[in-house]
Amino acid sequence: MTKFFSLKSKPANKKMEKILEKINQELSLFFNFKAEQPLLFLVDSRKDMDLIWGKKTEDWFVGAFKHNNIYIFNPEIFEKVSSHKREEFVQILKHEYCHAYYAQLTNEYRPLWLNEGLACFLSGKKLILKDDYKDQILDIFSYFDHTNPVIYRVGQFWVQLLLKKFGKKKFISLIKAMRLISTERQFSDKFYETYGFKFNRSSFLKFIE
Repeated sequence: MTKFFSLKSKPANKKMEKILEKINQELSLFFNFKAEQPLLFLVDSRKDMDLIWGKKTEDWFVGAFKHNNIYIFNPEIFEKVSSHKREEFVQILKHEYCHAYYAQLTNEYRPLWLNEGLACFLSGKKLILKDDYKDQILDIFSYFDHTNPVIYRVGQFWVQLLLKKFGKKKFISLIKAMRLISTERQFSDKFYETYGFKFNRSSFLKFIE
């Protein structure tokens, strides 16, 4: 079945300890706080992963964050049971740890485009845009609490743009404000208060014209 460990648990090996230490150093530096460490479950088969999630999982599905636990395939079988290369393990593990930081900082998972986009950006995922990317990224307003495979590049595009153009201070303040936000309208108001332009298509279109 599954194995699990965190930095404090006995089964953790030295190599994984160093990986987790590096991930948490980088994320705590970005978020300006050190998160309580989630339990990390290393899953040893696709069958086990399906049992954990209660459904048949796709071959691209290799890990996820849920209830302050991270479930990810053991690096020893990572490539054998999925469409991902073994060298992607650390990147995806960091992606999931980013969700843990986001959840503890905000007590939220929304907006999904912001959460997923930030995890992609901080994990070092290469942003790949297709020819019709303008139409896709302007669909950002559909992803407050809705998701599909496009959300990753949509979110990453806008996260990178906001950080590059307006800096980390405003970005972190927006994220922290999510603790007091429960609706998309409230988020839109806070976004305008933070950045000085509206969270709508016409405002965002100006950045890609």
